[in-house]
Amino acid sequence: MIAVLGAGSMGSVIAEDLIAEDEVTVIDTSKTALDKVKGCNVFLGDVFDFDRFDSVELFITALPADAAYEIVKKLLSHGKSVVDISFTDYDPFDLDDISKKNKAIFIPHAGFAPGLSNILAGKLYYSEDSRNMEIIVGGLQKKHIPPMDYIPTFNAGSVIDEYIRPAKYLVEGEVRMAEPLETLETLTIEGIGHLDTFYSDGLATILDTFNGASVIEKTVRYHGHLEKMKFLRDMGYFSGSSADNCSPRKISERIFQSLVKDEKDLSILQVRQLDGARLQFECIDSYDEILGISSMRRMTGYSAASISSAILKGHIEETGVYPAEWIGRETAIYDFILKRLMDHGITIELKRPQK
Repeated sequence: MIAVLGAGSMGSVIAEDLIAEDEVTVIDTSKTALDKVKGCNVFLGDVFDFDRFDSVELFITALPADAAYEIVKKLLSHGKSVVDISFTDYDPFDLDDISKKNKAIFIPHAGFAPGLSNILAGKLYYSEDSRNMEIIVGGLQKKHIPPMDYIPTFNAGSVIDEYIRPAKYLVEGEVRMAEPLETLETLTIEGIGHLDTFYSDGLATILDTFNGASVIEKTVRYHGHLEKMKFLRDMGYFSGSSADNCSPRKISERIFQSLVKDEKDLSILQVRQLDGARLQFECIDSYDEILGISSMRRMTGYSAASISSAILKGHIEETGVYPAEWIGRETAIYDFILKRLMDHGITIELKRPQK
């Protein structure tokens, strides 16, 4: 049995995608959220009160980052393997000993980016011996939408975090940090147009596993949006300082969240080798018109489901923390996951420089 913790937009996609592989139960404390889940068993309540807990082979956590750590740690202590899609500040390798002691597999940051981006970067690092690369990633609406030229494609608070959390990157194996909105650059992608990029903090476990490498992640937005965010930051609208039980940050989050609407979106992922053969992986994915699933949900949910499927089918057996980039060094696992994504219409193109 598979259990998915969290019946939100990502958890529901993961659960519904894995129905064909095993019995799936979605667990949440919100009846409203569970009522929207299709085709799966549901359990309303705390995961550790689930009456079939012992029967679960794999847990997939699609929870807010601030809630995930303690739950993941407790699941691993019970000998349960976990695939987690949340972006968290803690070091996943802190859970390596407890995972190995209880013979559990733990794959952190198993979504779109970090997640799929790490897998492709791992392919370049381990198979192509690349030590210099950049990751270009982002989710956009298919058209510019005022006033921000951007609508959050995931939690509004997490979007603001991207603009103010120092971005960690690697220079010859040394971790460095930059203020995201002080790193603006321009980029043109064929078929999409002129974009702006900024350094973002999505390398995750790559910071620990890519010895001697130089790696930067850059997130894309439509031209003009980042200058607006820089203005809001400089004016203090992202400040958490509280006055009268309210903060500019909380107000900004509410305003950002109010702008969210069901707009057709696209996702961009490029992993570029800057040394050696200068290979480039590229994926441009779009909103699913038939199923009505956003591209961001597809990229995150199907990546997590594919990694989970690799565990369920015995392709990943090594206990302990297993970072997503390690998949790139294992050809059979790598091919399995890319084939599964391709079955969902997510195509990763390998480009070689023109001679």
